[in-house]
Amino acid sequence: MSITHTSVSATSETSGIFAEAVGGIATIVLAIIALAGTASGFLLSIATIVFGAALLIEGTSITSDYVNVVTASGTETSFHSGFGGLAAVFMAGISGIILGVLALLGINAGVLCAVAVIVFGSALLLSSSAMLNLHTFKVRLSGETFPFTAAAGSAGAQVLAGIAAVVLGILAVAGTGMQTLALVALLVLGAAILVTGNGMNNAVTTMFRAPRERAV
Repeated sequence: MSITHTSVSATSETSGIFAEAVGGIATIVLAIIALAGTASGFLLSIATIVFGAALLIEGTSITSDYVNVVTASGTETSFHSGFGGLAAVFMAGISGIILGVLALLGINAGVLCAVAVIVFGSALLLSSSAMLNLHTFKVRLSGETFPFTAAAGSAGAQVLAGIAAVVLGILAVAGTGMQTLALVALLVLGAAILVTGNGMNNAVTTMFRAPRERAV
């Protein structure tokens, strides 16, 4: 029974890592092409939609981990502690997709994408807190400190990326190089979710745990 659970969990983590990586890389590539001057407005809208989807995947990945922790610990405390942040991540992802679609239709594209960037940055700040809470409970269950150390570093990087995105988004809404600043913010956000996302944290944790398990 335990073998089946481990297999399902590993498959879920692998899917999450792959999906987050695709979303992050796609956002980065679209932002770079747009910054080079190729269909900037169109690609800005597409990148906004793509990152909104990536944020939804990130939220799903964290929620899945919370459910696993709740199942292992037999308590709902860990889930309640991160529920607010997770809800905000999901809402930000959905809102970003909607704003991106409206921008793609030509409705104040620059302003809507800049607003979406602010929403994304705020969501990244909240998801960093939820991720840190998640790995805190993992440490309590496993007694291992290295997952928390990796998560703390990732959470700090996400906070910086979130703050940078919010600042760039506000400047863009103010009308200072609107499209350029929004694209730079999406570039930062894409890199952040690619490098510090929950799927990447799981990959690092698994990579360090495997040698320890073989040694035992």
